[in-house]
Amino acid sequence: MADGCWRWFLIIGERVMMTGIALLFFSSLFLSTFAYAQTAEILNQAKKEGEVVLYTTMTVGDFQSFNKAAKEKYPFLNIRHVYLSSSRQAARVMQEFRAGRVQADVLGNSPEPLLYFKQQGVLGAYQSPEVKNLLKGAWDPDGFWSGITTDLLVTGFNPKLMARTAAPKNYDDYLKPQFKGQLAVNRGVPYPLTGMVSLRGEEQGIGYFKKFSQQDLRLVEGYTHTINLMAAGEYPLTTFMQVSKLDAMKRKEAPVDWLASAPTLATISTVAMIKNPLHPAAAQLLIDFYLSAEGQRGLAATGKIPLRRGIKSQSREIDQLMESGNFHVITPEGGYDRYMKIYNDYLGIR
Repeated sequence: MADGCWRWFLIIGERVMMTGIALLFFSSLFLSTFAYAQTAEILNQAKKEGEVVLYTTMTVGDFQSFNKAAKEKYPFLNIRHVYLSSSRQAARVMQEFRAGRVQADVLGNSPEPLLYFKQQGVLGAYQSPEVKNLLKGAWDPDGFWSGITTDLLVTGFNPKLMARTAAPKNYDDYLKPQFKGQLAVNRGVPYPLTGMVSLRGEEQGIGYFKKFSQQDLRLVEGYTHTINLMAAGEYPLTTFMQVSKLDAMKRKEAPVDWLASAPTLATISTVAMIKNPLHPAAAQLLIDFYLSAEGQRGLAATGKIPLRRGIKSQSREIDQLMESGNFHVITPEGGYDRYMKIYNDYLGIR
C-alpha cells in the first residue's frame, strides 16, 4: 500500500513538474514573441518618421564616427545632430520648453541637467530593453535616463611645461600655493563642486570648492578646448579633466599626460527622451542603439569609455583604472540649478 502511494505521488509530481516546465516555455515564447512584435512595430514606425533630432554634448567629430555605426544598422535613420555644451543645452532646452515645444527628440548630457529636466517635466519615461546589459546603477530606476558612457576626472599636464613628479597627485594638491595661476578648468560643468560634495558631503565639498575657486583659475568652455590650449602651452595643468580626451591626445603623441587621484571622481554621460517627442519611435530606436553592443563599440571607437558590460575602451591604461574600482561615481542628487549658481558665483561667471 505504501509503495503504491509513493508511486502515485511520483507520477503526480512528474506531471506537475512537466506542466510547470511547459508553462515556463510557453510564457517565455509569448514574451519573446511580444517583444519581437513590439520591436518590429517601433522599427516600422521609425522608418516612417525617417529622422530624429539629437541635442548632445558630443562633438561633431565624435558624432560622425558614431553616426557611421548607426547608419550601418539603420540606413534609413537621419540623426540631426545639434552640438551644445552642457550649460548651453540646459539653457536652450528650458527656453524651448517654456515656449511650448522642445525641438529635440533625444537629449545627451550628464545626469545633473537631465535630472533637472525630469523635475521640470521636460522628459518622458522610456526604459530601453538594453539597460539590463549596463553596469549596475547606470540608469534611472524611473526610466527617464540611461547611461551610455563613463569618464574619470583626472589631472592633465603638459610634460614640456611640468614634470610628472611636480604635477598635483590628487585633488587636494590643487589648493597648494605653487599651483595658483597655473590651473585650468572647464567652466561649463559643475563637477569640481558637485563631485566634491558627492565625495565629502555638502559642507566640506563647498568649502573645498571655495578654496579651489581662489586659485586664479583659467576658465575655459569645454573639455576638448581646455586640453587643446594646454597642449599649445597656454597653461601647464588642467583640473577635473576627462581622462578619455587626455588619453586620446596622448596616444596621438601630443604633449599631454595625466595622473589619477585616489579615489578618482567618475561621471556618466546619459541620454533621455523628451516628453511627447515629434519622432517617438525614432527616439526610442536611437536610445536602444546607444545602449546596444554595436552602439557601445561605436562610442568606444571615438575614445569614450563604454558602460555596457564586455565592451572595452581603446586604452589599456583606462581599462586598468576602471578595473581597479578605485573611483567614486558622481550621482545626481538634485538641486542642479542651485549647484550651478554656486559654481558660477564662486568662479565669477555671469
